[in-house]
Amino acid sequence: MSLLAYPMKNVLITAATEAEIAPFIHFLSGNYPQVNHNLFQNEEWNIRIFISGAGMMASAFSFGKELAINKYDAAIQAGIAGSFDTSIPLGTVVAIHSEQYGDFGAEDNENFIDIFDLGFSDMNSFPFSNGKLINQKPYPIGEELQKLNAISINTVSGQAASIQSRKDRYNPTVESMEGIAFHYACLQYEIPFIQIRAISNYVTPRNRADWKIGLAIKNLNIFLQKQFATHK
Repeated sequence: MSLLAYPMKNVLITAATEAEIAPFIHFLSGNYPQVNHNLFQNEEWNIRIFISGAGMMASAFSFGKELAINKYDAAIQAGIAGSFDTSIPLGTVVAIHSEQYGDFGAEDNENFIDIFDLGFSDMNSFPFSNGKLINQKPYPIGEELQKLNAISINTVSGQAASIQSRKDRYNPTVESMEGIAFHYACLQYEIPFIQIRAISNYVTPRNRADWKIGLAIKNLNIFLQKQFATHK
């Protein structure tokens, strides 16, 4: 469904790297008047492109700073991600329903103790619910997309033991490096949001030869373009 069906004006579209949404930026530059290097505006939409930087630390700082300064009607995070579920075809675009930490805690010999089990954080302290950051009322685009659960990690899974440990503990479908920071900031600021990911690889022992980054970026940007297509 096109975003033009909804009466919202100021939209933040963010990605960790410009490369992930470069085709969409090119699309905007050809279809929307450009106010400055990252703001596109027509009679219906102010669309700000925001590159957060890779990883949780850069994303958390940049999201917090941006949302404290500027007010938005909605925020959309777009990027590529890995899937633990090999039945999902590479290149598939999905929406993320909930986020969890995937590697935030302590090692105890062969075991992992997450930040909540350590007692350093309450798994039900707002905006967490049972350790998850859940998008209860997602911004209404991509309603046809699969709604999946994700973990965010600082070290991309690529070793059999760590992959199995994360699957056993969190039962995730998707992993990224920035999703939890985005969910946290949007929930704190009470901004309608949605995280959109295109699957670029399966979470298996690392083998980049099997990844489909180009396909994932292509499909992600086609999806975004459809949401913001203008009616001539």
